[in-house]
Amino acid sequence: MNAIKIIAKTYFPLILIFGFFRLLLFLFHQNEVFSDGLSTSWHVLLSFVRGINYDLMTSSYILLIPYLLLIAYDFTRKKIFEKIAFWWVFVLIGLAFMLTAANVIYYNKFYQFINLKTFEWFDDPFTVTGMIFQEPRYWWMFIVFFIVLYIFYRILKNIFWTKPLKISSLKKSVTLYILFSALMFWGVRGRIGSHPLRIEDAFTLHNNFLNELKLNPVFVLEKSYENYLKDRFHPLQLMETQKAVSLVQRYLHVKQPVTQNPVSRKIEFENPPSQKNVVLILMESMAAWKMKYFGNTEKRTPFLDSLFLQAVSFSHMYSNGIHTYAGIYGLNFGYPLIFDKHPLKGVGEDLKTYYGLPQILKKNGYQTLFFIPHNKSFDNLGAFLSKNAYDKIYFEQDYPSDSIRTIWGVDDHFLFNFALKKIDALPKNKPFLSTILTISDHGPFYVPDFIQGKTEKIRATRFADWSLHDFFTKARKKPWFNNTVFILVADHGEARQSEYPVSLSYNHIPALFYYQGVQPQIIDQMAGQIDVMPTLMHLLQTDYINQTFGQDMLAETRPYIYFNYDNKYGIVDHKFLLVMDKYKTIGLYKYAEHDLTDYKDKLPEKTRQMETYLKAHIQTAKYILDNDLQKPPEK
Repeated sequence: MNAIKIIAKTYFPLILIFGFFRLLLFLFHQNEVFSDGLSTSWHVLLSFVRGINYDLMTSSYILLIPYLLLIAYDFTRKKIFEKIAFWWVFVLIGLAFMLTAANVIYYNKFYQFINLKTFEWFDDPFTVTGMIFQEPRYWWMFIVFFIVLYIFYRILKNIFWTKPLKISSLKKSVTLYILFSALMFWGVRGRIGSHPLRIEDAFTLHNNFLNELKLNPVFVLEKSYENYLKDRFHPLQLMETQKAVSLVQRYLHVKQPVTQNPVSRKIEFENPPSQKNVVLILMESMAAWKMKYFGNTEKRTPFLDSLFLQAVSFSHMYSNGIHTYAGIYGLNFGYPLIFDKHPLKGVGEDLKTYYGLPQILKKNGYQTLFFIPHNKSFDNLGAFLSKNAYDKIYFEQDYPSDSIRTIWGVDDHFLFNFALKKIDALPKNKPFLSTILTISDHGPFYVPDFIQGKTEKIRATRFADWSLHDFFTKARKKPWFNNTVFILVADHGEARQSEYPVSLSYNHIPALFYYQGVQPQIIDQMAGQIDVMPTLMHLLQTDYINQTFGQDMLAETRPYIYFNYDNKYGIVDHKFLLVMDKYKTIGLYKYAEHDLTDYKDKLPEKTRQMETYLKAHIQTAKYILDNDLQKPPEK
């Protein structure tokens, strides 16, 4: 019965340590828990208690094989079984603790648990490793993890290398083994009922964070992998394709497609094209909540605040996703992400060619440049942009070595000055599109000493804003300034609360168009990064074929805007937020009132309308991409 003794004793430190990491996560977000006015200490206690179920389930999966090995040891007394069981437990549980520790940091940034999408970045391990080791905010968790791992190792040795129990009568032993095996089977299921414990079983409270607090990161990752396998053998089918296409054509006012692409439409203007230059600045992590206009009182963005009121600006602009590549994809090519698929990756024919902003402007005689602060291999930017009509791409190897500040390359101030020099050197007889991807508001941070602030994050945002101001001050002196449209838009926002299954602060971003003679206005309608290109073409008065999902926000309106959150999607209007994943609608919320109530069953018609709008766009995008209809139209 040594197997029962060892495994039973091992459960206790596992539950305690998983609970310890759950406590760490809670401490980071405790202010959010009680700010909703609904959550109580009882709800917090309930989350910790219910979390034990998920920890038991995870632990039981890991301990099942060692249990069988230890039974073999009980009956054979061959030490090899005991040794294999010991190292099996230590290695796998060590990995589980590492994942759980990393999840605390990951959740603090993305407001979701680590999932299979997280490991997509590991195809560039140098950048990921550099980001971690250059970020002091992460170091404390390494220390905590190694202390916990060492303590667990000592406990496990004590549990395993004690005097083995003598086997009593065979009948009694077999009975105990059967009973304990039944308990472990219950642990693997996580509950007594018709189905094993599921992620959705955790969502019983109004507070989204307290619901997610119950989950075990290993369990969530395993379910993410299950969904990945399911997707491989069952292609995404949110609704019938022809119905989806017909709906999207109606939404986008496509009467008769002008190419094989079903959303293609010819856009024509009365005036001749202006041939203005375009400078598109993708501002790293510039969430709307960081700005004074949206209620921030920390004076993070004084220049951007002033420019926002001098331009054509958008108060309800949403990013395409929560990663930089999603912003680049949406702004330039106007397509939604297909859940957690990375659209910039691939080689050869798998790397798609689109008909978006750089292609359209290049066709109209523009020079196209893209400035990347870091290496061009990250997110496959170099290969993707080169294949998609950017003539010249500047990246880390083009900059002096002493200008490299962090793993993310050069800071914004350097990059803007570098871009100014390259723009000045362009031939003067052709207009240009210059896209500049900033980085200074992304950790690990580099901030000059003269930038003041209470925290490093505030200083980083202020440095990004100062760099923008310096860029505009210098650009105003250039001969091309008065003939240029400047577009400032964030690549994505930055999470700061977890009221709902998606953090709106990660997708709500500022966006503005500034140019000589602009009539300032703040447009209050729903808009997304996918709408930037059609809106720019309106300002340029340039005829083109629109094969994107974007609309001209100066001439059209949309009832909703949707955005990606890795394995989930959100869709909003001025009042409601609907969240869904690939298989179901998670909830409908009155986000404008900070109401945590789920209205999906109380307002079925509103739920149906928003579901249909979202599903139709995603399904149509999938159809277009699957059939390679996003490529430039044939001449």
